[in-house]
Amino acid sequence: MKLRLPFRLFPENMRHFGFIWIINMTIPLYYLLQLPFQKAWIGYAAVAILAFAFRQALWNTEGRLVYALIQITSVAILGYVYNPSFLYFGFYCIMAIGMLPTVRKVAFTVAYMVAAFVLTLYLFYQKAGEAVHLDFIPSLIILAILPFAMNSHRKAEQLRKQLRSANDEIERLIKNEERQRIARDLHDTLGHTLSLITLKGELVERLIPHDPERAVQEAKDIQTTSRTVLKQVRELISDMRAVHLADELRQAGQILSSAGIGFETAGDAKRIRTSPVVMNILSMCLREAVTNVVKHSRAKHCKVELMEKAGSYVLKVHDDGVGIDGAGSELGQVGSGLLGMKERLSLIEGTLEFSKREETGTTLIITVPNVVKRQQTEGNR
Repeated sequence: MKLRLPFRLFPENMRHFGFIWIINMTIPLYYLLQLPFQKAWIGYAAVAILAFAFRQALWNTEGRLVYALIQITSVAILGYVYNPSFLYFGFYCIMAIGMLPTVRKVAFTVAYMVAAFVLTLYLFYQKAGEAVHLDFIPSLIILAILPFAMNSHRKAEQLRKQLRSANDEIERLIKNEERQRIARDLHDTLGHTLSLITLKGELVERLIPHDPERAVQEAKDIQTTSRTVLKQVRELISDMRAVHLADELRQAGQILSSAGIGFETAGDAKRIRTSPVVMNILSMCLREAVTNVVKHSRAKHCKVELMEKAGSYVLKVHDDGVGIDGAGSELGQVGSGLLGMKERLSLIEGTLEFSKREETGTTLIITVPNVVKRQQTEGNR
């Protein structure tokens, strides 16, 4: 049993646009209603065919070329039979033309449209016994250019979707590889050591009745081994959580590029030598700053600058957009994103500053120490 989808006049992503164009279709109908039916019926038929072909061209990808040619022909008939001003409805045709799959088909259809409209102008004024008016020529040039622009925009959007899909697939594969790496590390790092602890525990159990002193020594070995295991687990977790600033910069460039924002960097992130905690916090702050640029700044360009000063690293994120609302003087007045950054930085004695100028945009200045105190681990006791 086949399921039938409910009838829809236009695709969801073109619904409002399509309805606006259908409403505009009442303009020729209003003109035709002023004429006797004997003269107007051709116009009614042409308008109906134009509306039908317009709708079908949005849904039928295989027959889109045919429906585009039908639209052009309908507009040409209206222009020849009644008035060349109807040729302005050629703007209805460019949507279907711009959605054609290849540039060759777009060029062929545009050539047909230009030839049909020029012939319509010539025949109409020949019939009227007047010289050909050239007022429509500028609009005809625009009609010839717009389909190519729409086609290029559509292909660019398709490429962006494919890029996002490819990035998602790469991310999925990376996560899968990371899971396998973690499984191997856990097996190689912990498997042998835990087996050793188990064997020594069984040995202690057998030695207690016969050789208590050796049992005590084996128990101490178990404690030492367990501390080693605990240290290995902590190191493994630290490695899994580590995010390097260079990787985050690369990801920031991809995000900004996808949003149509120019990206520029200054400084070498690979030269940073600091603890994983500082590196993670610095990377998370950069991610939050870039997210704010994309969501709120309306910027055209973003620059990330990394500098090393005495005892600290300075990360500057500058954009040329509207950025943060500078009305508030307190950091707490500008949103939870910056507050979260400030709270993370406070854990490592880092600071966050921001400035906003109408003519230059917004600058975030993140400062973190390059030396932090490491807590003494249980394995070193």
